[in-house]
Amino acid sequence: MNINLRFGHPGSYDYETILDQFSGTKINTLRTSSIPLVQFWKETEGNLKTLLESLNLSGQNITLCFEYPTRPLAGRGKSSMTDLMIIGQGFKIALEAKFTEYAKNSKPETIAKWIKKGDDSNNRQLVLSSWTKLIEPFSRGLNNKSIMNISYQFFHRTASACYDTNNAFVVYQVFYDKATDSYRDNFKKQITEYVKIINPESNLKFFLWEIEADQKIMNVEESPFEEMKIKPLYEFGKSSLTEIVPGN
Repeated sequence: MNINLRFGHPGSYDYETILDQFSGTKINTLRTSSIPLVQFWKETEGNLKTLLESLNLSGQNITLCFEYPTRPLAGRGKSSMTDLMIIGQGFKIALEAKFTEYAKNSKPETIAKWIKKGDDSNNRQLVLSSWTKLIEPFSRGLNNKSIMNISYQFFHRTASACYDTNNAFVVYQVFYDKATDSYRDNFKKQITEYVKIINPESNLKFFLWEIEADQKIMNVEESPFEEMKIKPLYEFGKSSLTEIVPGN
């Protein structure tokens, strides 16, 4: 199996260069989801094998792109940045990491709120239409009124997975510990409701990958990604990867 690690769209990197790229990003706390995400994927081959087998996928040439950008097809706006996009022959897996975010923000911003808060609602409607066009071929039918209740981040992450592929997967990699464990059920319910609204065809699937994460290092003097080169900041425990099926 040939594996390429990338940050955005440059050439293939080794793992320590990936850490160098992340060292330049702003981190407010060691409990930011990008930290356990990047550490988890240090064991690239084993974890990728687990993921592909669970999704019934295979391939020899797999590209992993951290912070993968997808621009809207219309309107002005920043690219949608996927935490980790995994690209194989005939499929894309958009992987979104969550840790304390789902505990701190139990009511994520819906599409309806996102449109109202902008200065140029017409432009936001164009951006929304472009994401919708990407998802439509992967849906049994989108209701324009219902999608207003979906988290905007969830919607454009799904659109990113659907762009330029025949088979799309969205995987929420949810890290949890004692402080965040009790919030997982509510997050699962939210994601399940969103999937029902998307009403996916068989070529679009959603998964929840729940991973126990025990923080071993409480403070670092420099970038946590630099510290990660020396020792792990987290220890991972239980792991469960399940499909989110509409109606369940």
